[in-house]
Amino acid sequence: MDIQDQMNSRTVRHGRFWSACLITVYLIFSVGQVHAAADSVSSGTYKKLTAIQEQIAANQLNEATKALAELYAEVEADSIDAALVLQMQGYTEMGKNDYPKAIAYLRKSLDLNRLPESIKYSVGYMVAQLYAAQGQFNEALTFAKEWFSTLENPTPDQSIFMANIFAQTKNYLDAIPYASAAINKSESPKESWFQLLIACYFEVKNYKGAESTLKQAISLWPEKPSYWEQLASVYITRGDELKGLATLQLAWKSGVLDKESSIRSMIQLAITEGIPEHGARLLAAAIDKEALPKNEKYLDLLANAWVAAKESSQAITAFEQLATVTGSGNPYVRIANLYLEKAQWEKAEEAVRSALSKDVDKPGNVWVSLGIALTEQTKFSDGMKAFRNAIAYDYAERRAKSWLKYAEDLKRQHNWVNQNS
Repeated sequence: MDIQDQMNSRTVRHGRFWSACLITVYLIFSVGQVHAAADSVSSGTYKKLTAIQEQIAANQLNEATKALAELYAEVEADSIDAALVLQMQGYTEMGKNDYPKAIAYLRKSLDLNRLPESIKYSVGYMVAQLYAAQGQFNEALTFAKEWFSTLENPTPDQSIFMANIFAQTKNYLDAIPYASAAINKSESPKESWFQLLIACYFEVKNYKGAESTLKQAISLWPEKPSYWEQLASVYITRGDELKGLATLQLAWKSGVLDKESSIRSMIQLAITEGIPEHGARLLAAAIDKEALPKNEKYLDLLANAWVAAKESSQAITAFEQLATVTGSGNPYVRIANLYLEKAQWEKAEEAVRSALSKDVDKPGNVWVSLGIALTEQTKFSDGMKAFRNAIAYDYAERRAKSWLKYAEDLKRQHNWVNQNS
């Protein structure tokens, strides 16, 4: 999962979390805040609000809505009584999952500027959560910042709430200190907090911070391959490909790296970094352990890695396996070329004949290879016949004619030596 996918997934998870928690929270807030304002609100309003709270607790929300509407009509429009009634109306709409209406009531309650400071900021926090639950993070941020500024010693949960709001509004740099504070203050920080912080570090290209946090995450959840993969990507992004490779290899040896794409990336990294033999050995081990399929793609990669490592015998074995899997003659062409390079003419001839017995790309070139192998064994007539077959192909004609002339000259010299010996 890439960084943006993590952000999108986190948005969905937190939306569900906020929605699930709001009903429980609003009951606690509504009861506590009415009691907190008992000395300021009129006794009649206080008594009626207490009764309405009992209706809400019994899930009699329609009855509570009606009673609150009647009570609001009785109180002075700009009084603390009105503010508390509006607040309770907001909480009741939350119970009905009508968040837009709940926000409207709560904001109207705040706009009266009659609520005690402690209640005012708590209501602002609730408005922030409601906006967040609806995905309106810019609006949530406005209320969340004001609420958070009143906290003397924020809890980890309060800090991570702010980090999430900042991250969802793409203020990743602002989110980082809040997420860090949540992790550092908590005795058992949640994995999602680390994921958020890591994502923010990547977004602002702070790879040093990402490295440090990923190492923490690996120490806590060493079985999670994504952290190893992301740590490797940090090193690679910073130009330390070998350290990235070492990280992936450690994860592989620990049995953590299990995704085909990740294992393939590890192997290709070894090959491109100039250690193809190491990449080939890793690939062979992955195929043996069935972590990667023994198919055309990986056998071809294995064979070419051995070729790059100049390990021809291992390369030939891999090409033979590739030929068995594909049924094609092309792997035998590669085997023949390896034998030709080593001047092993008989084995080269055998490989070329195997290739020609199957379908091959550019058969004209294959006939040239057969002609070379035969000529070098002094089988001049057969070699010249092979070159003539190659001449029939336009792309091989020029090369085949050159070899044919060479074979004819060599045959004449060979015959002259035999006649005069």
